[in-house]
Amino acid sequence: MTNENWNPVFQALHEHCAAKPSAVKDKPWGEDDTVFKVRGKIFAFLGHHDHAGVTVKVPPDEIDRLLAFPYIKRSRYIGRYGWVSVSIGNEDTLDLALRLVDQSYDLIAAKARGGRTPRPGSKGRRKGSP
Repeated sequence: MTNENWNPVFQALHEHCAAKPSAVKDKPWGEDDTVFKVRGKIFAFLGHHDHAGVTVKVPPDEIDRLLAFPYIKRSRYIGRYGWVSVSIGNEDTLDLALRLVDQSYDLIAAKARGGRTPRPGSKGRRKGSP
């Protein structure tokens, strides 16, 4: 669902997040706070529909590199857990933000699976197998 009153950046982020497998939109703190979850865990904070930014989880080894950009800040309250906020002001920043959403989704989905990702071509471990 989209709305003509939405900020175009919010709309692009919303559509991108909603297209992820098993992604669920939620508003845990009211109408002004949109988040997307996978397997019950948040992978993107979008905020209000007039907002042009996103908060995502990034790998620990990428935080310092990302914080060198003037439009990326360590998130308040949850920054110590690897979350950064991206203020989006142009197409290049939006492109980076969408890639960071993809990365955040992959990190959170893997963590929600218990950190296990099957090897390509394998069917994963079966219950009771070593």
